[in-house]
Amino acid sequence: MINCLYFVSNVIIVKIRARYAKRLTQIDYDNLVTCKKVSEVASYLKNKQAYRESLLNVDDKNIRRSFLESVLNQNFFEDLAVLAKYDLTFGREIFRYILKKFEIRQISRFLIFLKSGDVSKFECSFPKFLKSKSKIKFDNFNKAKSYNDLLNFVYKTEYYDILKSNINKNLDFDINKIETELYNNIFSMFFDVINKLNSKIREKIKKFLYSCVDVSNAIRITRAKKFYNSDDNFISDITFNFGDYKFSKYDFLKNSNFSNFSLFGDNINSVRELEKFLKVMRFNWSKKNIRYSIISEVVGFSYVFLKEIEISNVINIIEGVRYGISKEKIRQLLIL
Repeated sequence: MINCLYFVSNVIIVKIRARYAKRLTQIDYDNLVTCKKVSEVASYLKNKQAYRESLLNVDDKNIRRSFLESVLNQNFFEDLAVLAKYDLTFGREIFRYILKKFEIRQISRFLIFLKSGDVSKFECSFPKFLKSKSKIKFDNFNKAKSYNDLLNFVYKTEYYDILKSNINKNLDFDINKIETELYNNIFSMFFDVINKLNSKIREKIKKFLYSCVDVSNAIRITRAKKFYNSDDNFISDITFNFGDYKFSKYDFLKNSNFSNFSLFGDNINSVRELEKFLKVMRFNWSKKNIRYSIISEVVGFSYVFLKEIEISNVINIIEGVRYGISKEKIRQLLIL
């Protein structure tokens, strides 16, 4: 039985690494950055094996930025669906976890527009591929006029109680607090799954994810202190704290000097640099593990991170090309 499981694990690793081999290279990124139009980016990607099928029936000559980004997000989830087929247990949970992250992003974006008083400008970028897999009525978001409409759209989902409890009698709500509670909810769900893995796999994944959460909390707290002069109560509401995770490694509530955090280098001097640090940390950890790990769950999780970063890189290039940002500044946004 053990030999059989080892064989299955090896097969999964081989399949995932084969998909990773189709990734965009440094040469690809150099070529994409030189594109002058969004249509040129689409045409280039159409000739790459990893994106050919997704763009096969797309008119890349007249494609809109928002539509191309939606296609890329759909490509990401189609990749996850294949991963779920490779690993029928952990792969499915990774898919579910990422799906919920996308759902929360859409909810948070909608709340921003609702707070501004003009939801007419809200454009749902949720891939069509996923709408059938989500219980949220995303097609109705553009018709919403109030917070109560949002509650109706998320009714019978795990988000409903959180959203309902965060609106006061004056119909006011705190987007940061809501977003934190929503993420805490899915983090707890995902860590429940991780806790069921064997100890070697569990500790390796959890150690890395806890470090990611620490950096995410540092970003949130530093932004709150630096730009909004927030008090400790507000900061406590916007930090992640879930399951058996204990946020005690750093005393962020009393210190916002980056150089005193041993996890970060002394050259981290801004929130933007800290945000990039988190992405680079994920990238390096994932790249190392997808190449050398012999644990299929770790290789699968690493692939998800790397694919997510690649999609983010391409979207940054699309945005840069669309708005005429210089090649040098676009390159600074990329995680390579």
